[in-house]
Amino acid sequence: MNFESLANELLLDIFEYFNAIQLLHTFHDLNIRFNKLIYLYLQSYPLDFRSISKQDFDNICQKNLPLITNQIISIHLSNDDDTPEQPNLFFSYGFHFQQFTKLQSLSLYYIRSTDLINNIIHDCPYLIYLKISKCNFDDHMEKAQICVNNIWNLTKLKYCYLDIPFCNNFHIPLSTIISLSLENLSIANDLFNINDLICLFQHTPNLQNLNLRIEDTSYNEQFPFIISLLSKLKISFKGSLDTLKNLLQNMPTLSELIIETDGIYIDGYQWEQIIINYLYKLNVFRLLMFYKIDVEKNINDEIDQLLESFQTKFWLHDHQWFVRCDSNTEYGFIYLYTLPYGFKKFYNLASDMSKSTCSIDKKYHISNYVNSLSLDYFLLRFASQFPLQFSNINHLELSFPFDDVIWSILSKFDRLISIELVSIIHPDESDRPITHLRLLLNRAINLYSITMDYLIMSQLSLVQIINKSIRRLDLIANDGHFYGLECISLIQSFLGDQCEVLLINIENRSIVLDLVEKMPNLRALTFQCQDDQWGDSNESLLIEDEFIQWLKHRLPSNCLVVRDESELSAIRLWIR
Repeated sequence: MNFESLANELLLDIFEYFNAIQLLHTFHDLNIRFNKLIYLYLQSYPLDFRSISKQDFDNICQKNLPLITNQIISIHLSNDDDTPEQPNLFFSYGFHFQQFTKLQSLSLYYIRSTDLINNIIHDCPYLIYLKISKCNFDDHMEKAQICVNNIWNLTKLKYCYLDIPFCNNFHIPLSTIISLSLENLSIANDLFNINDLICLFQHTPNLQNLNLRIEDTSYNEQFPFIISLLSKLKISFKGSLDTLKNLLQNMPTLSELIIETDGIYIDGYQWEQIIINYLYKLNVFRLLMFYKIDVEKNINDEIDQLLESFQTKFWLHDHQWFVRCDSNTEYGFIYLYTLPYGFKKFYNLASDMSKSTCSIDKKYHISNYVNSLSLDYFLLRFASQFPLQFSNINHLELSFPFDDVIWSILSKFDRLISIELVSIIHPDESDRPITHLRLLLNRAINLYSITMDYLIMSQLSLVQIINKSIRRLDLIANDGHFYGLECISLIQSFLGDQCEVLLINIENRSIVLDLVEKMPNLRALTFQCQDDQWGDSNESLLIEDEFIQWLKHRLPSNCLVVRDESELSAIRLWIR
């Protein structure tokens, strides 16, 4: 039996092991039947252009995409270091989003032009899902207002995720358009006060799921109306207890409350009354509370009183909501959280003591929700004394060297996608730490990216790494530069040989040519160079960029070469 004779159902099952890019590259236009099956697949899975090679991107845009624009329901576009200038290149092929008549889901990453984002959204009137992540609104309030209004004006939009980094006191403007369709909204990196929240609900009256940050220092701030449809609320809250009460008492339909509080003390008795009096339908409650007590107080007595308030029948029997309290006895920092820990990041400010209302069942000490962890010396020391375990870590920031405690903290490494190593060693140290690191890397079978400085990389190049999933090396950490011999060592290493995306500081421009020519799998390169003076210059960008021209004359003609708009000292190549 040959492959083409398999039933359609079996072929579709097999297709699930591929992404859309791989399917188009491998099977599209082989025959009419395969094309129809691919179209069926594209009705459920996105066309994800992140981490694609330039050659594959060019081929799909030239050969496949013009034939299937009316079949695509979901697209991801990105302008990060893996795929520099991808959105502009996409439009250079003559595409506009009005062609994608069935497009329902759109995800944009690292786009740095508000005008471009506005144009894209304007051409996608039928979106149901929109994600704008790590993009830039140019700190231009008028353009940002137009963009937000365009989003709220999408009549079918139900899901919206906005993760936009802001600076210089710039913040996301509130919509002046009313959206009756938007039901799920998540806004990261921006702060809302109660008045902002009132305006948000007035212009988004059908919200059912909301995730944002609230900071309101006013007292007794009244919320003027009942929010009758909201069932899930995830907030980071900084303000007064009265303001929080006034907010929650107007959300009687909440079934899920996930809340982080900063600088506010709310004991178990107070939470019990809030939940009983206002949140009648609450089934899921996750709490993370941080505050600092007066150093003159006895921190042990303070913690005992706090934990006692969470040991009533309501907490221990009716709901079985247990809590744990970690503290730093020297500075009076206290972290109290429900068990198991229910947030994506784990916080620990050099805690040296821990107590809990649940001391028997180990399952409550396993933190399945945490996917990003900063594992420094203090947390390693803390975890060696108190039970703590993480099983679903995607991103790990790790102080190097580390000891054997790590194996008990991280029970599995198969979910680990990226790791950032923070060096605290001298190059004369024993090779034992690098042996620990080698073992970790070889166990992380799905690890894609490593961020480290040139000292750690120079040590890793001397040991045997067998992990074939590592494809991205970020070596721009600290101020060190790679010189000729160090680059040769990188090129000849196992990690260098399989590296597809490289970020690096180099001594001189000729090294770029060696990296491009001698690293066989390299498809994207971002670098800073000591003999490039452009990034430090105040000259107009209209002046010819000598370094860029030098590169274009020496690199393959299909290699895209651009200077980073937000960091002029960095140059980005999309090679092959």
